[in-house]
Amino acid sequence: MTFKLKLENSRILKGIVETLSSIIDETEFRVDPEEFTITAMDPSRICLLKLTIKNEDFDEYECDEETKVGLNLDDLDKILNRSSANDSIEIDFKESDNKIKIVMQREGMTRKRTFSLALLDIDIEEIPMDNLLAIEYPSSWVIEPNFLVEAIKDAEIYSEILNIKSEEGKGLTFSSSGQIGEMVYSLGIEDLIETDINDTSTGAYSLTFLKAILKIASITEKLEISLKTDHPLKMIFNILEGGELNYFLAPRVEEADFDEDEDMDEF
Repeated sequence: MTFKLKLENSRILKGIVETLSSIIDETEFRVDPEEFTITAMDPSRICLLKLTIKNEDFDEYECDEETKVGLNLDDLDKILNRSSANDSIEIDFKESDNKIKIVMQREGMTRKRTFSLALLDIDIEEIPMDNLLAIEYPSSWVIEPNFLVEAIKDAEIYSEILNIKSEEGKGLTFSSSGQIGEMVYSLGIEDLIETDINDTSTGAYSLTFLKAILKIASITEKLEISLKTDHPLKMIFNILEGGELNYFLAPRVEEADFDEDEDMDEF
């Protein structure tokens, strides 16, 4: 089993790995002739994600059969951070090596840097992604990622929870409250790029996990969010130059009732 993946724009892969490594420690790359995927759940079982990049969205893509490799994302992030904006990144795997090779090369130059990363034997838990993808959400909208980043920064002055409310015909409200006061951030329908809000839906979600996933905002072309009361928040990031990240975040209980040791096994 072998595969070869290449992206001319190093910023895309760097942004993806930096974001994922802030949420999960280890993961499995799945490469088949059609697409590259990562499906993972964080250790506390609060969020679940699936990244998919089709073969045509890579500058080079070679794979004859499905291949799975386990990797430490923090170590991969350190390697990718050694690339510069003008470098291409190539990831090669041969089963006999028991490691991947990461090759960085600048266009028009013969200089080449090659890093290797040992594989991990990871016991991947079956993740109920199909069940989550089948949920019908009454409220969905497309938003400028920067609006959500701004709401999160406002909210964390007061709490570790962001409350979200969508109202048909009105728009969105983000809010947060704490001992020192409260924050309300409102967006009307006209502030949203697209809207399909057919109900009043509410949810409270961890700012820690929202901040982590929004690291990918800088390479996001389009962000779609779906909300349903008492259900995970659904976020779909359409990545620049191709690729899609589906992200589900379990709702939080009220902060006053939250036990740090409580198992947030929402999935």
